[in-house]
Amino acid sequence: MIYRYFILCVAASALLLGIQAPNLLTQYQQRLAAQYAEAMVYYRDYQTIAETHFDGDIQALIRAHQTSDEAAFRDEAPIIEKLVARVNAFEQQLQLQQQSYPNQLWALVWQHDEELLAGTMEQYSFNVPLTQQAIATGALIALAIVVLIDFMWLVLKRLFRRRGDKPGFRANHRF
Repeated sequence: MIYRYFILCVAASALLLGIQAPNLLTQYQQRLAAQYAEAMVYYRDYQTIAETHFDGDIQALIRAHQTSDEAAFRDEAPIIEKLVARVNAFEQQLQLQQQSYPNQLWALVWQHDEELLAGTMEQYSFNVPLTQQAIATGALIALAIVVLIDFMWLVLKRLFRRRGDKPGFRANHRF
């Protein structure tokens, strides 16, 4: 009886957490879009300089900064490199988020940008979006967790039952 109450509590908790998945995904995507837009403001400026002086090759612009006689330009090279890497990472994340909903969730869990996810979690605002997608996600997560717990419980029961069936372990055997 207590086991069933435990399962109900676990299922309810998993349902509530699962309902949050679409909201977390949306907030992550919004943060990604905002940071990408901000990075692109500066990237476009450097890209314009690369277009003017290096036939559009931003790596040539970086090399020119690295080999410059001016210390200020040499110091700026790592900043440009970091910006280019950041824009590339954001573009990769944006591509991952252009897939189907299950693939977007998979990408959020396994291929997320650490900094973006940490910022999203720090600023996360809980709400209960009762959309069809949220309810389905919550129900699937709850079902998966309950089935996993039931399976583990069944395995443990059988494991201990087998040990109890051995002749040396019977409590009511006769001498």
